[in-house]
Amino acid sequence: MIMYKNLVLLFCFLTSSTLSAQSIMGISSRWSDEFTEWDVYTDMGDQTVREDKGEEFIEVAPSGELLMRWQIDLNWAEWDFEVDGVTGSIRQLWKDDPTQWELRIGSEVITCRAAWRDDLSEWRITNNKKTLIWRSKYRRDFNEWQLRDKANGEFSVYATFQNDPRDWTVVDELDEDIPFSMKMAMTFLAMYHSIDRR
Repeated sequence: MIMYKNLVLLFCFLTSSTLSAQSIMGISSRWSDEFTEWDVYTDMGDQTVREDKGEEFIEVAPSGELLMRWQIDLNWAEWDFEVDGVTGSIRQLWKDDPTQWELRIGSEVITCRAAWRDDLSEWRITNNKKTLIWRSKYRRDFNEWQLRDKANGEFSVYATFQNDPRDWTVVDELDEDIPFSMKMAMTFLAMYHSIDRR
């Protein structure tokens, strides 16, 4: 499984665009039976070539992590991340309202709001300068997410294995002016809404 994950990440790295300063390539749960700790892979991650039984493999090291802040309480509303030296937090704005989230990196704030009440398949993501509409490709199937409008380039996130929320592949071909924070917000929303939080 690890070998396949490495090959998938290599494929994503080779096919990702160099338009953005920092591109997310994927995100993987550290554990197969819980979703509180994630490894984040970017195009800036370390790569090593190793040989096993006569075959060469390229391994991509995680570039950072996304962690549930209050794991003991299983509080799904607050998360922290560190990716390539960039630290930030993601939190649900109101306790009983999963339709509003906020991502912060220093003084930068990204707000994420569901487009429709009781429908988490489409989101408005903004930093008050740029606004992106992020949605699942199919309304009630959260295995694949994409931007509604391609005016800023393309960005999509999909489950590497259908209906398996442990590994996600990111295709990042966004314009340079789309900040890493917005990419992280979209990746988080895709992952978060696919997992069973019961």
